[in-house]
Amino acid sequence: MTMNVGINVSDIDHDLTLDLARRAERAELETVLLGETWGWEAFTLLGELAQVTETVTLGTGIVPVYSRSPALLGQAAATAARATDGRFLLGIGVSGPAVIENWHGVGFDRPVGRTAETVRIVKRVLSGEVVDHDGTDFDLSGFRLRVDPPGDVPVYVGALGETNVRMAGAEADGWMPVFMPEGRFEELYEEFRDSAEGRGRDPDELAVVPNTVAAVAEDGQAARDMVRHHIAFYVGTMGSFYHRMLSEAGYDDEADAIRDAWRNEGSEAATERVPDAVVDAAAVAGTPERAAERLAAYEDLGVDGLSLYFPRRADADLMRETVDHLGSLTE
Repeated sequence: MTMNVGINVSDIDHDLTLDLARRAERAELETVLLGETWGWEAFTLLGELAQVTETVTLGTGIVPVYSRSPALLGQAAATAARATDGRFLLGIGVSGPAVIENWHGVGFDRPVGRTAETVRIVKRVLSGEVVDHDGTDFDLSGFRLRVDPPGDVPVYVGALGETNVRMAGAEADGWMPVFMPEGRFEELYEEFRDSAEGRGRDPDELAVVPNTVAAVAEDGQAARDMVRHHIAFYVGTMGSFYHRMLSEAGYDDEADAIRDAWRNEGSEAATERVPDAVVDAAAVAGTPERAAERLAAYEDLGVDGLSLYFPRRADADLMRETVDHLGSLTE
C-alpha cells in the first residue's frame, strides 16, 4: 500500500490519547492527528505526544482559524515542529458557526477569505522572513519570527465546499476533506487540482488526505453499527454541512430521512435510516477483511493518505482494536 494511513485522536480521554499514539507508532501507522473543538487544546497535547513517540508524524487535524491569530498559529506550528524534530504538519480550517460563535464568541465571517489569508501569513511566519500582509481581515507589518525558522512545515486546509476546496488548491500544501463520501470527493478533487493548475502549481506535489470515521473489529456488524450512529449524529445534528455533503454525493433522500428521523423520532431511529451504501461510501467500517476493501478503494481514488477517527460512541477497546487492525492491514 502506497497510501499513508494514520489516526485522529481528537477529544478523547487524555491518557487514552497518549496510549493510542504510542500504539499507532508500534503499529507503524504514519500519522497521529489532533483536532480541536471544545475539548483539549491541541498544541499542548501535541507537545505531550512528542515526548512519548519517536517516529510517527504528529499534526493538527484541524484547528480553527478563528481561535488564534495567524501569527500565533505560525508560532505554534514552529514550536510544534521543533518539539517533534520536524515530524509535524499543520491542519487548519474554519470549523463551523456553532463552535466559533457559541464557544469562542467570534463572528463566523468570511470563512474562505480568512482561511486564505491565514495560510499566507502562517507560511510567511514559518519562512523566517519579515511578515508584511495587507489584507481584508489582517494587516500586519514589520515583524518576523525571533527564533530559528523550522524549515518545511506543510500547511493543509480542511475544506468541504467547492469555493473553500479551490482556495486550498490555490494556497495550501494539501487538502483534508472531512467525512466526505466517495462520489462527492471525486467531484471536488477535480476542483482542487484545477485550482492548483490555475495558479501555476503542480497538483501532484500537493497532498490529499481525507479524514473519515473508522471502526474495525472482528465483530464487524457491531463496528458498522457504531459508525452508522456516528453518521446519523452528524447528519442529524451538526447544522447543514454534513447533510448537504451527503445529498451532493447522491444520497439526498437518505440524508433527508436521517435528519428527519433524528428530529422527530430520536437517535436510534435515525441510525436505522443509514444504509450500508452510505457507511461504505463515507467510512472504513466492519471486519478487517471489509476494512481492507475500503482502504483499497481509497487508494484507488489516488489520495496520498487517510486519517481515521473513531465513532463518537466507541470505547477504548474498539479504538485499540481498530488501531491494531489498521496496522496489520497497512503492512
